[in-house]
Amino acid sequence: MKNIYSSDLRHSNFDAIIIGSGVGGLSTAAFLSKAGKKVLVLEKHYVTGGFTHTFKRKNFIWDVGVHYVGQVHSQNNLLRKVFDYVTDSKLQWADMGDVYDQAIIDGDVYNFRRGFENQINQMIAYFPEEAIAIRAYYNFVKKVSGSSIMFFSEKTMPAWLSKTAGYFLRKGFYKNSVKTTREVLTGFTTNEKLISVLCAQCGNYGLTPERSSFAIHALIVDHFIDGGNYPVGGASSIHKYMTETIESYGGKVVIRASVKNILIEKNTAIGVELENGDTVFAKKIISNAGAHNTFNQLIPDSYRTPKNHPEINKIEPSISHVCLYVGLNASDADLKLPKNNIWLYKDYNLDANFEQHINNEPKVSPVVYISFPSAKDTDWEKNRPGTATIQVIGSFPFSYLKKWENLQWKKRGAEYEEIKEEVKDYLLKKLLSVVPQIKNNITYLELSTPLSTKYFTGYSRGEIYGLEHTPERFKIQELRPVTKYKNLYLTGQDIVCVGVGAALFSGLITAVSILNKNLFWTILRYKKSVA
Repeated sequence: MKNIYSSDLRHSNFDAIIIGSGVGGLSTAAFLSKAGKKVLVLEKHYVTGGFTHTFKRKNFIWDVGVHYVGQVHSQNNLLRKVFDYVTDSKLQWADMGDVYDQAIIDGDVYNFRRGFENQINQMIAYFPEEAIAIRAYYNFVKKVSGSSIMFFSEKTMPAWLSKTAGYFLRKGFYKNSVKTTREVLTGFTTNEKLISVLCAQCGNYGLTPERSSFAIHALIVDHFIDGGNYPVGGASSIHKYMTETIESYGGKVVIRASVKNILIEKNTAIGVELENGDTVFAKKIISNAGAHNTFNQLIPDSYRTPKNHPEINKIEPSISHVCLYVGLNASDADLKLPKNNIWLYKDYNLDANFEQHINNEPKVSPVVYISFPSAKDTDWEKNRPGTATIQVIGSFPFSYLKKWENLQWKKRGAEYEEIKEEVKDYLLKKLLSVVPQIKNNITYLELSTPLSTKYFTGYSRGEIYGLEHTPERFKIQELRPVTKYKNLYLTGQDIVCVGVGAALFSGLITAVSILNKNLFWTILRYKKSVA
């Protein structure tokens, strides 16, 4: 394979080394490469892409983390422009249709429709007596989401300017980010059913109304309000085309290059030490490994103390998950499978059920999320006719599997396998409750656990969403590209928020911080030049 790490790279001079090839790392690399910088991306595993990578079993392929993306349907949208810029306009998107999410709560069906007014009117149709509250709520979501632009842009400011002008850019978003979702929603309505329906997509950020920041709730709702989209060719198209861009501008993306330490001298990052003992040097080091991993594992012992990053270490990792991958021997059309996702809840008690799950019922997820990736991908039937795929996801506390975390795959013993079988049966039963017509067409089933996520991402508790999106998270000003170590930068979802779009923007604000250049204007001009 052409992109396997070679020790010959030790003798090259790089402007930037990026640890991790998730969207945050690759987008940072793409921006820097297009700005003329010589970039090296180091990926510890045998596949690039982070949560955009896919895996194959028999004739089936599944994504592992990208199930839909909002705000890319129009070429005039900023997120679409950024994707076009880092992929040289090669990445294309398939629209999921009028209904992109469907919540089924205690047997009641609620559709989330594409378009601001359409969704408001749909919710009013379900709760006509709450019309005023529903409209006020959606308008407030727009307002809070809009204020995030200044909040996240402020992260590109140098420290001296942030201390003075930064407060004024943060305050609009901040005053709502420190409130919980339930706290804000109960200001609009006391209708508990309506509150649960409006929070039915909370699995996208991993926290229920009582614990989540309203800011992340507003960002997610607004992100999808104009519909969902799926990358043509599958999630791997995202990292494939970003890698092509990086390489076309002279950068390198290599696999099997696990970083052991970031090399620091006199509080300045100068390079990295790999697990094989190699050292590679660069002018800038950028970590896409997550805030906890970066500061608690990659920083050398002499610089690593619990007091160095106390606020970040107070924030817990987000919830981990299990996923059932289903392969079918008939097409989506033949099986009449939808493009929209399904959020399946047993009842309206979102907060209470989650607490019961964490404390007493780890194998019974309070929400089951069902995605139909082959139905969303317009290239699927052309490449794999007569087949289809489904993913069924549930939350699962990492602590319940911790005793097996250091054992190899397929060598974790009978008890572990029994747990997997029990969870597999539970998720399959939930799936068949909504699409019973697939029962005789299932030819492949495989369950992944949080241990798989830990292995492929390096996140210590198998979390998929990085740091928890609590009100406390958004108070931490240290979650920004520039760190207290000179020439060491962060990128990835921890410095923005959860999601592919957020990870992409993290690459943008990290590159802005490094280049000291207005890349937003560069992106806008790029679109005009290729139109």
